[in-house]
Amino acid sequence: MSKKPFIFNDEQTTNSYGFSIPTSGISLKRFKKNPIMLDSHNNSTQGVLGKWINVKVDKGLLSGEPLFDSEDSNVTVIEGKVERGFISSCSMGIVFNREDLKLVAGKLILEKCELYEVSIVAVPSNANSIRLYMDGSKTPLSDQEVQTLCLSVLPVDFEEVPNTPTKPEINMKITLSVAAALALGFSATELEHEDTVLNAKITELDAQRNAAELKLSAITQAQEEAKIEAIKNKVKLAIKANPSLAAKEQDFVNLGIANESLLDSTLAAFPVKASLAAQIDNKGGTEIKTAEDFQKLSLEAQLKFKAETPEAYQALFTPKN
Repeated sequence: MSKKPFIFNDEQTTNSYGFSIPTSGISLKRFKKNPIMLDSHNNSTQGVLGKWINVKVDKGLLSGEPLFDSEDSNVTVIEGKVERGFISSCSMGIVFNREDLKLVAGKLILEKCELYEVSIVAVPSNANSIRLYMDGSKTPLSDQEVQTLCLSVLPVDFEEVPNTPTKPEINMKITLSVAAALALGFSATELEHEDTVLNAKITELDAQRNAAELKLSAITQAQEEAKIEAIKNKVKLAIKANPSLAAKEQDFVNLGIANESLLDSTLAAFPVKASLAAQIDNKGGTEIKTAEDFQKLSLEAQLKFKAETPEAYQALFTPKN
């Protein structure tokens, strides 16, 4: 297995078609379920080289490490070339919507897309630097179609130079509204500015937005990981109370990730084997007299109380006449 990471996307780099992709705009939801590694976008069983591991986002870079299927003799040839440093290029296969390719501050940006495969390629030329599928189509766009699409986004005052859309050098002064001036960091009296100054301001704001989105994404990911860890601990406690549940530990964890309330009710239905007196921490030994007392117990204690004192448990939840 190669430990050398491959860079899938660098949001600071413009690809051969003349646009860039903010890493924060790449959805990894489908890719994480099936992080497939193909040979030059060959979408067939014979084209599968392995999968990508340790996929991560760091400072605008999206990267991953290749895990080759070393049992396949055809794969080991390519794996060897990668290990020896003769192949070091990869290419994303992405799905996007036409309206997400936009002109922002004079630059073509594909603001949102979905990653569904990353291929090992020999040379990242126009044909395979990126494989594009638009509006849910299963057929990739041709070179000419991508170039036509990029040019269609540009206003008429852009020069139509294949793969390198550039704006003519025209010095313009633009008068802003007070609200726009304040939003760009100018004073309410600084309303007239050259377009180059405005472009720089807009680019700066866009970079700040991307940084904020990356930070939010990291926070969200940390929260999700903390939730999963808490569910794992909950299942371990239930297994400690009833070791026979150990064989289904991962199934219980998956259930908790999908529906934690259902996990709680499912675990509560299983009997426990440990001594109630030895396990329940009843906060100072207060007798459990009401449903409210019961709810204050940990899940493990609730399971034990229900299993070892079924009559008392039933009495807590039986309406009194």
